[in-house]
Amino acid sequence: MTSDQRIDTIKQLLSIESTAHNPTGLREAYNFMLKFVQASGKDITIEEFHSGGKPSFLAYKGQDRPTQFHLILNGHIDVVPGKPEQYQPFVRDGKLYGRGVYDMKAASVVMAEVFCKYVDTVPFALGLQIVTDEESAGTHGTLYQVQQGVRSDFVICGECGRASNVYEIANSAKGVVMAELGFNGRSAHGAYPWKGNNAAAQAYRFVHALHERYPVPTSPTEDTTATVTSLIADSDAPNKIPDGATVKLDIRYKPGDPHFSNKAAFESLIKSLDPDAHVKGYYDFASPLYTDPNDPQLLQLKAAAETVEGHEFQFVQRNATSDGRYYGNVGNQACEFGIAGEHQHADGEHITLQALEDYQQTLRTFLDLQMEGVESRPEHDESLAFAAVS
Repeated sequence: MTSDQRIDTIKQLLSIESTAHNPTGLREAYNFMLKFVQASGKDITIEEFHSGGKPSFLAYKGQDRPTQFHLILNGHIDVVPGKPEQYQPFVRDGKLYGRGVYDMKAASVVMAEVFCKYVDTVPFALGLQIVTDEESAGTHGTLYQVQQGVRSDFVICGECGRASNVYEIANSAKGVVMAELGFNGRSAHGAYPWKGNNAAAQAYRFVHALHERYPVPTSPTEDTTATVTSLIADSDAPNKIPDGATVKLDIRYKPGDPHFSNKAAFESLIKSLDPDAHVKGYYDFASPLYTDPNDPQLLQLKAAAETVEGHEFQFVQRNATSDGRYYGNVGNQACEFGIAGEHQHADGEHITLQALEDYQQTLRTFLDLQMEGVESRPEHDESLAFAAVS
């Protein structure tokens, strides 16, 4: 694929409004990637999964899914909502703009391209995983596939997070808790507050207590952060004291924070802040992602990136997380490494064309290094290389 063909393919995918609230768009983007892989003409099995109305697929060589892959390239093609003009991608001043170009449709296309080029030549089990629900917790995509037995020694999530002219690979990420809390009060006329129990005020007091425990940071931090993303009082009149309120939380916790070791510990934290608060439900509850910086495949990815870009790369921890955490939960290794860009989930989202080319060249260099490592082994046998581990 030439550079122009690659850009044109990404533009076509960017023009699809594949958000969680647009199942037609999600299906269209999914079919686009499905056809892209099918068009390679390689001996590839595309195993399709369906959960919660969200499609995903796993592609690999041959007819039978490996018990354990050596490497999976993981990409998501769902995006957060954007303005209408953001679904009209364009190139300007060496940058490609569009909703989802940075997070992470461009990386998904490159991963699919590299997978199709290498899948029938690498002497190990290589997989391509494309999902459509990473932005809404990933439970029906990557997690569902992991629950169906998909395993891999190493997973590269093409997740964004790396800014332009920043040279880093995320080998760790904070754990995440997204929860909805409820507060019950008692209705009354707004002119007689002593007759009621204001659920909105109760929710406000809880938020204040939460931020005393976990202050809102004013600069980047590796500590636990607790963000209130919604506070809604259930009142249907301006002069009526609400008898119910809901608070939504997005918590990113550092490894070892005892309040998030499990749901019981989290719910104990909530009760300690307000005995009357209760958890109505969870959108996500996942452990931190961590891969040892001495992991051989991680070090080879670092070497490949440094070879291509000519800069030293660092291993870092992300505040946000990716679907790689679901592999970490079953003992597999994963990292986040995507295309450099700017303005994730915001106006002006873009990547540079140079970063796009660097990314596809880095993945190719990485796979070349992987093959060299296998072929240099005196006992190498292509039929047994990186045999599946039960």
